[in-house]
Amino acid sequence: MLRIAICCGEGFASGFLSRHLAESTVKEQLQEKVSFIFIPFFQLYDRQDEVDIAMLMPHIEPMAKSDTREYRIPLYIIPFKVVIMPPAADYLSDAEYIMELTGGKGGLFYFPGEDHTAFVKRLSSRRKWEASQ
Repeated sequence: MLRIAICCGEGFASGFLSRHLAESTVKEQLQEKVSFIFIPFFQLYDRQDEVDIAMLMPHIEPMAKSDTREYRIPLYIIPFKVVIMPPAADYLSDAEYIMELTGGKGGLFYFPGEDHTAFVKRLSSRRKWEASQ
């Protein structure tokens, strides 16, 4: 099972998204494959052993980039457009892909060409997007 933290500053946006993804996980029958939990970014470093990967809301990207601590898990900034009511399967797909590409090693990760998250136009998982290109 892949454990994914959804993070932001105070928890409003990430709390909403993590609840949506938890509900979507049940609807999509993915409970055996993935779990989503909300962890505020300011707690993530101390709680990183609770998850395999952290997906950060795009508005805290500057905070994540300025964080000089060495994380043991991959940190991924969710592109703005991808945040819009996604299916849990897309987040699971992105997390699995990130784990493959990073070997599970920690630190900030961007898919190639997506280092400016505000300009990412895809509305699906990276794998689905790549397959359509």
